[in-house]
Amino acid sequence: MKDRKAVCGKIISIYIVRFVLVGIILLSGKALFSQQMLGLSFDNYNGAAGATLNPAFLTNSKVYLDVNLVTADFFIENNIGYINKDSTGFWELVQMAGKKSFQNKNITLIAYQNHDKKNFTISSIIQGPSVMIQKGRQAIMLGVTVRALSTGTNIPYQFVASHGSLSDSVLLHHRFDDNNFSAASLSWIEINMNYAYDFVDRADIKLSAGVGIKYLLGVSGAYLAVKNLKFSVPDSKRLNVKNYNGDMGFALPIDYDNYNKSNFNPVFKGHGFGLDVGFLYTRLKTFTDGGEKRLCAKPYSDYIFKFGVSVMDIGGIMFKHHTQVHKFDNKAANWQKFDTIQNKSINSTMRMLSDVFYGSPNASLSDTAMFLSLPTTISIQYDYHFNSNFYLGAYWQQPLRFSLKSVRMPPVLAVIPRYETKIFGASLPISVYNYEKIRVGASLRFYSLTVGTEKLGTFLGIGDLTGMDFYFSIRFNLDKGSCMSYKKGACFNTDY
Repeated sequence: MKDRKAVCGKIISIYIVRFVLVGIILLSGKALFSQQMLGLSFDNYNGAAGATLNPAFLTNSKVYLDVNLVTADFFIENNIGYINKDSTGFWELVQMAGKKSFQNKNITLIAYQNHDKKNFTISSIIQGPSVMIQKGRQAIMLGVTVRALSTGTNIPYQFVASHGSLSDSVLLHHRFDDNNFSAASLSWIEINMNYAYDFVDRADIKLSAGVGIKYLLGVSGAYLAVKNLKFSVPDSKRLNVKNYNGDMGFALPIDYDNYNKSNFNPVFKGHGFGLDVGFLYTRLKTFTDGGEKRLCAKPYSDYIFKFGVSVMDIGGIMFKHHTQVHKFDNKAANWQKFDTIQNKSINSTMRMLSDVFYGSPNASLSDTAMFLSLPTTISIQYDYHFNSNFYLGAYWQQPLRFSLKSVRMPPVLAVIPRYETKIFGASLPISVYNYEKIRVGASLRFYSLTVGTEKLGTFLGIGDLTGMDFYFSIRFNLDKGSCMSYKKGACFNTDY
């Protein structure tokens, strides 16, 4: 394999940046590194965290009151390139990010040279103050979450391998015909309300349903969707495009005539709604007590196993402010002097592309509004309780993507062995990412403080660095079946 040293921007933006220049630049995103936080979400003492997998989990927690102070998850993964483990470790990258004076000239970024389709996911979630409370058979949660997600799907290998140079042997004197690849980026704020109800709760069976309704405030969005791109490279200065069928759109907080100026007028470029729905079947170890009691006194009913199904992130955001959509419907061009392209601003680049393919600088602009879907997924959750404090969870997630112009969460298949008590919890998630990469993670909880990762090898320096994952949560909660009695001086269970 041939090593190629490059800055991180080139590894991600590659050749396609020079063809649909603005697309990938906009999509590379400035949000660092979410995933499912499996070690956090399956833990029965983490209350509302389970709603990130299935809103029906809310009534099945060991706590009746859960206050999330802050939860954050940062994730990045790709099969485009990697950092050689012998040149730079993860902790050296942390030092480089924290200290401008710290440098490692030996850092080596290497692009994979295989012919596989390329994918990347860069995601972050920061969940601010939220509160969950359960009374009887029903539970409700209110909260605010900030999310950012940038993804690339089925990107042709030659865009990566060539680094954008027509003179590269990967491109020169070759013809290509690629279909259905895309990249998209979305940053937004969610104001969410989740509700769960046990519509069957008798004997040793409990059936729960949950729904989450989210009002969405779109901070930024962008996409590049290519249905077909057929081209050849006859020489190092000319790109012969036989057919380009695709479109791109963007609504970004920057000045389209000057990269160095921001544009936060308005701050939210779009608005929308989202929906989560889920169902949960629980087989209990003991019969439940259906009587209504004080809020704190409802006992927790232990289970043998629980099985859930959910569809998350239905909906999307309509961007109407500072938005452009450009379409290229089966256009051809003999692009001379391709090697002299200069990317001075977004508007100048789009006028150049329009002029090349339409012969007019404004012909490609088709709309000033666009709709971007949320990263909709369907998932199945299973959790088995062995004797004592040991559990074994399983999780499957599959993206439901109906349009190229939307962000996409990767498929995930995982098993999660764990140990949990009120004071301490630990889990060891083992997952298969995108049906191709096996990852081993770890999560530790001390009371209501949780830290974890789904890619432990990154922090231990095992293997080349293709991404990372890290999450933490700080929360406060109160256990079911335990009421404070000031008269009797301690935690006291009561029926009145």
